[in-house]
Formats: sequence, structure tokens, C-alpha cells
Amino acid sequence: MKLYYAPASSYSQRVLIALYEKDAAFTPIEVNLFDKEERSLYTKINPFAKIPTLETESGKILFEACIIIEYLDQRFQNKPHLIPQDPKLALEVRMLERIVDVYINRGREALFSDSQRPVEEQGSSEVKKAHRLLETACLQMEERLSGRTWLVGEEFSLADCAAAPTLSYLRMVYSYKHFPQLTDYVRRLESRPSVAKVQNFGREQMIQMLSALKNPLELVSLDNC
Repeated sequence: MKLYYAPASSYSQRVLIALYEKDAAFTPIEVNLFDKEERSLYTKINPFAKIPTLETESGKILFEACIIIEYLDQRFQNKPHLIPQDPKLALEVRMLERIVDVYINRGREALFSDSQRPVEEQGSSEVKKAHRLLETACLQMEERLSGRTWLVGEEFSLADCAAAPTLSYLRMVYSYKHFPQLTDYVRRLESRPSVAKVQNFGREQMIQMLSALKNPLELVSLDNC
């Protein structure tokens, strides 16, 4: 298998975490979408020019992180089952992955973009709405994490693969320390070998990207968020 990815991409990190959880053999191919020539060549593999992309052993091309992770879970039957075998739990996993993506990740993106605007232009109604939805999503996770190690019980899942990079990057623009269950959960996530490996690998690239911003940001440790 070949994985086309970028180290600092949260969607790439989701798939990398899944690959390491499954102990799957793969060839990583780093893609720089900011390079016009490289981007043009990459569109022959993924016409949407998005990362990550997985090329399977048979040459099949898969887009979208959640689809790639579902494929990996089907292809590699060893634990953890990233999509639970219990249909009800599988639905909860997929729902929480959507909550992470639609409300937390998009909220993070809205707050990030807002941080790069002049102060007098910050805090639009759209940004405030994104912030409210982000708070609601974090509250949902806070409530579900009570008595659980991971988002859907005691087995690491697709939802956790999605949450790990998203919640780590979220701290650049939003503190969730007022959600103690969520904060403890992130501490467990970042201590998990697969997550730590992926985040350490992407840290340098992300630091470089943040320092080059018009209004530079920093990666924030969990203890300082």
C-alpha cells in the first residue's frame, strides 16, 4: 500500500494513526500541495488534490480519511476494531466522527481564519455561530466520555483516530479545560503510542507553518491550554 499524505495534515494524521494501530505495512509518500508542479502531478492520482489518498495493493485509489480507515479496518481484522462489530456501536462511532469533523474541526478552522484577520474584523456572526457549535460538540463529547476510556467505550475506534489530531490542533485557538472529561481523554490520546508517533512526526512542519502566518500561532501543550 501507498499513502500520499502531509505530516502536519490532521486528515493525514487520522489515517496514519489507523495504520499504526493495525500494524499495517505501507509506503508513505509525502505530498507538498503548495508546490504547483507537484500538485499538478498529484491530481493524476487524486483529481480533487486533497490528502490523504491510499493506493491499495491491487492499485485501487481511495479518497477521504474516514473511507480509508474503514477500508483498513476491513482489510486488517486484528484489534482494535476501528469500526465496532456491534452495529449500534458502529453507528455511534460514525456519528461521533461526524461531530468531530463537522462541528469541532470546522469550528477550529473558523477560529483559525478569524485569528488571521485584523482585530477590528474579528468575531463575525459566522465565527460566533461556529464557536457555539464547537462548544456544543465539546459538551456532547464531555457527556459521552463519562465512565469511558475512549469515545465509544473501551476499544479505540475511528472516532478516536479523528479526534486525536483535531483536538490537539484545536488548542491553538480554543481552550477546552472547562471540560475535564474531554481534557483527560486528550491526555490519554496523546499518550497512546500511535498518536504520539504521528504527532511527533508532524510537529516540526506544523511549527514552521504556524510561524509563517501573518499573526503567528503556537502549538499549545495540554497543560497550558
